[in-house]
Amino acid sequence: MAFTVPGRDTMNLDVIKAVLESAQASKRNAPRMIGSGKGAVPMDQVLAVMPRRKLTRDDFLKSETKHFKEKADREASLPPEHVPLVNTSDLMGTLKATWDLMEKQTSMSVNQVVIQWPQKYSTAKMEDLSRIHVVDLMVRKTHKGSYLVCRTCSPAVYDGGIGFLLCVDDPKGDTVYLKLYNFVLLLEANQYEWDTILPIGTILLIREPSYYTNANVTDLPYIMVESPSDVILLESDNPIISDVSWKREGMKTIQPRATTGEAWKAEGLNDFKASRWFTSAVCFTACIKLGFEIEVSRLNRAEVYLRMGWNNSALHDAQAALDSGTLSDDMVRKAANRKIKALYALGRYQEVSQLASSFEGDKVMAEWITKANQRMEERTTGDYDWLKLYKGAEKKSFSPDIADYTGPVEVKNDSDGLRGTYLTREVKAGELLMFHKPSVRLSPSDKPRTSIPPSIFRMIHVPALRTTEDKGNHRMFCKAVQRVWDDRHMYDTLRALYGGETAEAPKPFPPPLSHSMPLERPTQPCVDIDVEYLQGVISFNAFRLDDDGGQALYAAPSLMNHSCIPSAHAEFIGDAYMVRARRDMKKGEEVTIAYIEKQASFDEKRYRLMSTWRFNCECGVCKADDEDGYDAREIRRTLSKKMDDIGEQSSVVCDEASFRRLATEAKKFCDNMKRTYHEEHGKKTGGLKYELVQPLRYYGTVLRHLGVVTNDQSYTKQVIEVKMQELIASGLKITDMSVSGALHKGKNTIPVDTSQVPQFYEFGVIAALEIAQHFRELSDNKRVKRWLNVAVWMENIYSGGGLPVFKFREATALAIVGLSDLL
Repeated sequence: MAFTVPGRDTMNLDVIKAVLESAQASKRNAPRMIGSGKGAVPMDQVLAVMPRRKLTRDDFLKSETKHFKEKADREASLPPEHVPLVNTSDLMGTLKATWDLMEKQTSMSVNQVVIQWPQKYSTAKMEDLSRIHVVDLMVRKTHKGSYLVCRTCSPAVYDGGIGFLLCVDDPKGDTVYLKLYNFVLLLEANQYEWDTILPIGTILLIREPSYYTNANVTDLPYIMVESPSDVILLESDNPIISDVSWKREGMKTIQPRATTGEAWKAEGLNDFKASRWFTSAVCFTACIKLGFEIEVSRLNRAEVYLRMGWNNSALHDAQAALDSGTLSDDMVRKAANRKIKALYALGRYQEVSQLASSFEGDKVMAEWITKANQRMEERTTGDYDWLKLYKGAEKKSFSPDIADYTGPVEVKNDSDGLRGTYLTREVKAGELLMFHKPSVRLSPSDKPRTSIPPSIFRMIHVPALRTTEDKGNHRMFCKAVQRVWDDRHMYDTLRALYGGETAEAPKPFPPPLSHSMPLERPTQPCVDIDVEYLQGVISFNAFRLDDDGGQALYAAPSLMNHSCIPSAHAEFIGDAYMVRARRDMKKGEEVTIAYIEKQASFDEKRYRLMSTWRFNCECGVCKADDEDGYDAREIRRTLSKKMDDIGEQSSVVCDEASFRRLATEAKKFCDNMKRTYHEEHGKKTGGLKYELVQPLRYYGTVLRHLGVVTNDQSYTKQVIEVKMQELIASGLKITDMSVSGALHKGKNTIPVDTSQVPQFYEFGVIAALEIAQHFRELSDNKRVKRWLNVAVWMENIYSGGGLPVFKFREATALAIVGLSDLL
């Protein structure tokens, strides 16, 4: 269950949290921060108070979360009981007080939401339920096998968090307090839309209602509806309430926005122009029910549904209009175009091409044919216009128009029953394994229309065992609910992703193909929505995109497990997620990715992995780092900070003496850092020493500056050697480390093992280019060409675009200067 407490946050935090929040973050070297907003703290402060032992899930069970969990367990252990009915005037006073509080809310107000568990939702069919009344309700009970019919007696009051508060009465005239949560289509709407969808007199049917007592206000028990699929908005002529008469007289009945089809159409068009998609769909649905311009109304509603992402119902409306046989030629084309848009969004490209081909000589339809054929080719072969995609990704919030490609991979359980993604055949380094658009996307441009001023949003999520002030996570959940509202197959797909340790086991992936019936009413979803599971899916699987506030959820990519030595390279191109093999791999090998930055220290990684995903990494790097011991890792972190300082100083000093001093210090710090790795470390990790990469890069930069100011080419050879060490620490196997003399002979035309690429794309390509540049300064053109080929090879592996993409990349363009004649 969930409830919202408007007002200032007065919760006591656990001791570690208090210690962390009291620390002042240093601005020097832009320290890594944990958390967001005012609650963000430096990672160094987190590590200082972390236990040195292996972390467990209990280490992240905060006292406040534990308190709410224990409270829920106590409540569940008590027997149900009848309580006095709600006093209507007291309830109205509470709603008015909440309304007034929301009106006075400022950007500094704190709206605290507590998501407890379990959150209830019904899967019962209406024919299996019988009617009850308010007097039959018992607190601490979910009334299985029953439904309640009630009528709103007050406007919906937004609670500032995730729900609406209402006063409702039943046919016998008894009042009850209703908390309607997660009705996401209204959560980011405005007062006009709230009053349109839930005006006074709206008749509601609540499936299997749950009744609770309020710990703070004991005389105001309430019904809590946590899933939007559990409340059905009934029209007055619904057969379910044909025998219902309302005891309370004088109640204001539903005041429809319009009474005629023509008026409903006008209202729908006005809402459409104002981008109020949900209320616009309601208006056009009323037109259809009244029999007013049915086919036109269907096409209008189809366009609204397309804007909402309800492609299945948009397709049905467009098809029904076409099947009517009453449309003019112009309207037939309009209906076909909307059907094509829906089919295209559903990935049914063959049908797009077939329908568009029936309009001979139509330029717009010809464009649809071209696009559909491109998508079919992409989905089948994995061949994309990579240069066009990378150029497009320069734009903010870029969302490429592509088809999803899933290569030679499958999802299955290993011998221990753990689910992962595995290869179905042998692959080579660089082969495309997946390229997917998001299933759910939150764009920074998606702005709430609510009239309530923005406030600090603090959510305590007991099932996920976490507290956050990031409202983006909840907004992503809202997007997911809207996404599945019209799409049963997408709901089944998201139910196949991991939902957290308190949730049911995930369904098999991929789910069987299921076809959704079109929505009967836009206010009622086509599926019974398990909101707790979807919240868990978002919490544990959503990716934060590079742009400001953007998030995305992907289906198949979410089923790859983590490793700090990932077998695959993952990269965003706009909001599309690309996965390529990082090395040559055999059939049956697991495809893994890195959930966090690989160069983070072992202690930081174990904190972030356990706090976010609730597991400890057992990869070779983590095992080797763990064996180094805490003291060695602490020395490593200290030295790394000193090297950050050297990197900062090297960008501001310009005299020989300063560069000599920095070079001496950098060499000493790098040598000391190498000593913190035990003798077998490199053998266990394939040479990977992540924390050494950036220090070596700083060292090479200082040597480079020193060579320039002294005009001494001996430093150039030292820079090359350090750059090679940097690449080795990144996981590249160099077969020829010579900096002079005869070239090593062998099968490879480049001096590296091409069966795997280094773990860091940015460092790897640029380091290879820099080595090529330095050999150019030494007039060793053969080695220039070989190392330039290394850079091109790595770029080709990572991007699949070959030389054109390599030339385009801004990160490498500056480094190519002086080498373009060799490309």
